Amino acid sequence: MISLAKYRMILDKDTGNFYVKSEEYSICPICDSPELKVIGSRKRRALHGNGEAIMLIIRRLRCSNCHRIHHELPNMLVPYKRYTSTVIESILDDAGTEVCCENSSIYRIKRWFAEASEYMAGCLTAIAARLGLETKVRSYPACQRIIDLVGEGIGWLGRTVRTMVNKNLWLHTRSAFLSSWD
Repeated sequence: MISLAKYRMILDKDTGNFYVKSEEYSICPICDSPELKVIGSRKRRALHGNGEAIMLIIRRLRCSNCHRIHHELPNMLVPYKRYTSTVIESILDDAGTEVCCENSSIYRIKRWFAEASEYMAGCLTAIAARLGLETKVRSYPACQRIIDLVGEGIGWLGRTVRTMVNKNLWLHTRSAFLSSWD
């Protein structure tokens, strides 16, 4: 999986689908090879805060070095989540923004983040250390440590996701048929 920050969404007027066109140079997050070949595309559905669903056509790439297949996701998406990153971010920030989703979805999003936030904060801290960036080790909650590392303001979740995905640190979520009944 590769997360794109620079992309265009091109509307196909016949189908209503949006083609995601990368405007950046993608490299393999597994082996850092720049030799990625387009092998096809797939559909990816996303839901906005107003309940509107859009269908994105994203490219499938194969690395010529390690032979892994990756999907180019625009950073408006969080891997394995159906809502856009801005919707998820507004739910997590309790921004008071009206989002058109069920209470059970809001609960699951908050539970997912509560379970994953320590891992995210740890990954971002490790990446910053590898890059030689000065970080302050604090006993703040994980969410605050994440925001300290990626910056405050709109888009903090997208920046977090992009950094982790492109370093191959994103955790795969459990499939529906494997989920436990907690």
